[in-house]
Amino acid sequence: MKNQIAIGVLAYNVADYIEEVLNEIQDFNLKVYIIDDSSTDGTSEILESLKNKFEFKLQKNLKNRGAGYSTKFLIEEALDDGYEFLIKVDGDGQFEKADIKKIIDLYNKNNYNFIKSNRFWNGGIKGKIPKKRLFGNLFATILLQIVTGTNKLYDPLNGLFGVSTEIAKDLDKYYPKRYGYPFYITAVSVMNELKTFQINNVVKYENQKSNLKPLKVLTILLRLSVFFYFKKIKIKKSIGIYQRSAFLDLSFLTSFFITLYLIFQIIYIVNFASYSLIAPRTILIILFLNLLLNLVIFILSFKEEKAIRNVYIDCER
Repeated sequence: MKNQIAIGVLAYNVADYIEEVLNEIQDFNLKVYIIDDSSTDGTSEILESLKNKFEFKLQKNLKNRGAGYSTKFLIEEALDDGYEFLIKVDGDGQFEKADIKKIIDLYNKNNYNFIKSNRFWNGGIKGKIPKKRLFGNLFATILLQIVTGTNKLYDPLNGLFGVSTEIAKDLDKYYPKRYGYPFYITAVSVMNELKTFQINNVVKYENQKSNLKPLKVLTILLRLSVFFYFKKIKIKKSIGIYQRSAFLDLSFLTSFFITLYLIFQIIYIVNFASYSLIAPRTILIILFLNLLLNLVIFILSFKEEKAIRNVYIDCER
């Protein structure tokens, strides 16, 4: 098992939790990478003092670069050192040791390329989840399922996951440096048909501080969703079993833009036009029929893609 699995820890202002996190993961006897994202609360000093107690490789960002940037660094560092799989953990103590072990066991037994976590199950949340995180994750789940064509995966902003270090080559210019990076990694893994497993994990909410900016996250998720939707159509057009689904996707886009045009026409006629060759009522009927067509095409495309995607995606029940 040498050089197979490593653990990467993100540490940003986690002075109250980092020693306990390191104490838990040392029992796995795995290589540990820690990146201190320019903490200001004493985390840096604590990590320096723990070097004699725990064995880990420490990197400190000279300025705060964001969780996405730091995760990419950890993946690339593990890849350069010859590790095949990196388990990414947050240093704020929100994840349980048992869930990290679950990822290790799944990889050793089944050699999954991507193992993600889902907190939205009965017993997955300890404490009170902030509403902005709850609704943000629910919205992100809807977007993820639309762009990936599978209804098996949830909670795409969950920070506990394990991934093949080979994914480093796909963390390109569209990869988010701060928010939304788990969404990006999940979408890339599904589109590249990586052997995927989703565990049910537990997330603890105590006094951890959140730097989440809802509007910023929303903007990033929408941008990534548009990017991945067009990217998957491009990929599917060149793969035989996906080509019918790609045709349906293109049909959906055509119908969608027609819908937008009809909405624009109605607004223009009602507010600006002195007369119209087509009565607004007629345009409304056409708009309604086109919306129904949109829905039917989307459902057909999703069912077609789901039947293929779900073959290489497994979930904990």
